[in-house]
Amino acid sequence: MDVLEMTRRRHGERVVVSLAGEVDADNVSKVRKCFDEAVATHGPRLVVDLSNVTFIDTTGLGVLVRQLATLRDRDGTMALVATDGQVMRRLRRTNIAPLFPIYETLSQALDQLR
Repeated sequence: MDVLEMTRRRHGERVVVSLAGEVDADNVSKVRKCFDEAVATHGPRLVVDLSNVTFIDTTGLGVLVRQLATLRDRDGTMALVATDGQVMRRLRRTNIAPLFPIYETLSQALDQLR
């Protein structure tokens, strides 16, 4: 089992939460708390970097969708960074990918999310 690592940093008006490892039912509450704290501290413009996530289950996908809905209610935005791997396959198979702007690199996401 991979241990989940989370980091948070501000980029101008946006906040980036980077996840590495596995996102699953065992740690999704920590992910939700990290998102909530990031938005409360830095505002409703969130980039979630999933490029180092090795596995994400449906509870992890659910927390992404709920966070997006919460941000939209606050006139916020949310983008994902995901390479073409397990995470992207899961986003596509569950038909969640069209909900988000998804970028291959963090720099692309930061350039596009204004």
